[in-house]
Amino acid sequence: EGFKTAVVANRQVYVGNVRRALPNIGTVTQGDAMYKSMPGKFDVFPISRKIEASIQDGDEIIKLEEYADRILQFKKTKMHLINISQDMEFLEDTFMHKGVLTPGSVCKTDFGIAWVNELGAYFYDGRTVNNLLEKKSQKVIADWGSFVGSLPQVGYIPKERQLIFTMSADATPAGDIYLFDLTTQSWMYGDSKLADTDLQSNFVNDINGDLVYHEEAGAVYKWNGAATGTSTTSLRTK
Repeated sequence: EGFKTAVVANRQVYVGNVRRALPNIGTVTQGDAMYKSMPGKFDVFPISRKIEASIQDGDEIIKLEEYADRILQFKKTKMHLINISQDMEFLEDTFMHKGVLTPGSVCKTDFGIAWVNELGAYFYDGRTVNNLLEKKSQKVIADWGSFVGSLPQVGYIPKERQLIFTMSADATPAGDIYLFDLTTQSWMYGDSKLADTDLQSNFVNDINGDLVYHEEAGAVYKWNGAATGTSTTSLRTK
């Protein structure tokens, strides 16, 4: 009947948070459930190909992503790392407090998966989950939770190898951003780099690799990270 999120891996489609008709039961919503299609048949989801990493835990699947023969199954309060390198999937690890509340809080890069919540900014590189806010056992940004709010979003700028993190749409002002450079492992803050008064959509990468987003006023914008002149520069050293 429908599903909330899907990802393609190993010539199969994995769908999560499924609503479907079951024999002798009727139509039910299975927020915990993930199904995989038949190989090469991306619209056929037999009941027998159901996968559940956790059952009736009061949570639901928000987003699925795939990287390095792993499915990252994001729920509201946790992230399940599911190994799909073999015929039978198995739960490899569970990361508590690393869930998301909206699909826009997760993005895929060419060498890992990035996501964000009130507690941190994370990156899975195929081996480990790293908190980008921690460097040499110290917090890089102390007021992260108050900055991002409950529904932050993240996008990837492949031409610059940078991640952009935005505030919740209900924040005031909502246009401030943080940029994380994956090459230099450094953070940059941007004041009102998006419109402060308009709601923004999630980020997507177009066919040219540019990062684009839509604003409530009706326009579609391409992210422009070109430097501009300013007289209010702040340089902080150790």
